Amino acid sequence: MSLSGKIKNAGKWQALSVVSMNLIQLVYFAIMTRLLFKEDYGLMAVVNGIIGIGNIFIQGGMGSALIQRKNITHKHINGALQTSLLIGFSLYALFYFFSPYVASIYNDVRLDALIKVASLNLILLSLNNISLNLLFKNYSFKNASLVNIVSNILGYSLGVYLALQDFGVWSLVIATLVGSFFSTIALFYFAPIKISLKIHFKEASELFGFGSGMILLSLSNFLSNRGLNLVFGKIFTQDVLGIYERTSSLRTLPSRFISNIINKVMFPVMSEIQDEDKRLIEVYKFGLGLVNSIMLPTTVFLVFFSPEIVQILMGPKWTDVVVPLQIMFLVLIFNNSGSMTDSVIRAKGLVYKNVSRKYIFTVIIIILSGVLGYFFGINGAAVGIVISNFINYLMMIFLVKKIFKGSIREYFYQPLMAGIQLGFYLAILILAYKSIFGLWGETNILLFIVFVLGLLAIAMALLKFKPSFFGIYLERAIKNGLKRS
Repeated sequence: MSLSGKIKNAGKWQALSVVSMNLIQLVYFAIMTRLLFKEDYGLMAVVNGIIGIGNIFIQGGMGSALIQRKNITHKHINGALQTSLLIGFSLYALFYFFSPYVASIYNDVRLDALIKVASLNLILLSLNNISLNLLFKNYSFKNASLVNIVSNILGYSLGVYLALQDFGVWSLVIATLVGSFFSTIALFYFAPIKISLKIHFKEASELFGFGSGMILLSLSNFLSNRGLNLVFGKIFTQDVLGIYERTSSLRTLPSRFISNIINKVMFPVMSEIQDEDKRLIEVYKFGLGLVNSIMLPTTVFLVFFSPEIVQILMGPKWTDVVVPLQIMFLVLIFNNSGSMTDSVIRAKGLVYKNVSRKYIFTVIIIILSGVLGYFFGINGAAVGIVISNFINYLMMIFLVKKIFKGSIREYFYQPLMAGIQLGFYLAILILAYKSIFGLWGETNILLFIVFVLGLLAIAMALLKFKPSFFGIYLERAIKNGLKRS
């Protein structure tokens, strides 16, 4: 199959997975937010902050190294699996024994048992991570998508049932473990690994050079996202931390939606052509333009309609989320462009060139959001997160320019303008809608739904009769999508 055919087929199945999972997660989000308390999410924010550190070492390294390496053998696969399992069991033991100290630091004895049980997920992830990345490397996005959808439906269904039975925060922990358990079984079925009892140290070492760089990058990504929960856990009360956790989770949904489709498809593709700089840069520029064309109008929509979104997804008791959510939605403009840049640098194997930038950003966001959060509360923390991501975006521009030469106009200005134009058109429509119906400072869910349906109808008509309206990147993606592989 041609490269464009691989991209189209992989993109189709990854898009199906991401669309399905976002819908499932939105339903789960809406149900669980109504069944649980802010304090439950505050506790889970700390648990995820702790366990997330372990996830980095399992998911960030050896699996990505298998994708990036052009030629792998049975020994490489077993070396990666053996390393992943060693890390998984070691981390579980570490978190098990240190969980009482974590509970003491945050002055909540409940964290001890929560961390001990939730840490079991590290073992499950260490088992399924290699099979999952093998599916990605072989463009088997169909099987990966089906596993992701079915396992999460099973886990979330049990989570809702347990929440209805008043299991509280434990319903979130058990839902995650059950989903990972079924995912592990299914992934081994679709990507079976012929287990070798011999220790493949040499092959594991060959992968670990790239994998360790990926771990450093993943650690930075974690600290600048979920890792902030650990900082805010010492600044905010459990209730306020729960508000931040729900705000952050809701903010990241659209970002994950795009990155899980485009970046997960683009990384294997870019890795395949890593030695062909001209083709690699063209794929990168197209991906960047496509991301901006989608995320800029999405940001405009979400900022204007945050009150309606919170009311629909979370209910009336979560109105404190609206303002920090509007602020943090501004991050979407910079966030996905950074992810696309990470993909192209990883594909070239230049992972360490990206490490210094990422850690500078990590230090900035921890200090800035922490200080502003301490003095100005959750809104101050949100402002700090946005400013930090903007600084990171500027650093990213200069890094890519340094590595791949070319001009800032070519790599960033042109891809950005298509998104700005679409965002401007959408802003005009929204302003007209709110002015006509007098909805400034007011929410009307029925009118909001009518507006969204009308917007979708307009978009479908333009897709059919004038796809050029969406700019060169979306138009190209639409036309390529309609062609046969």
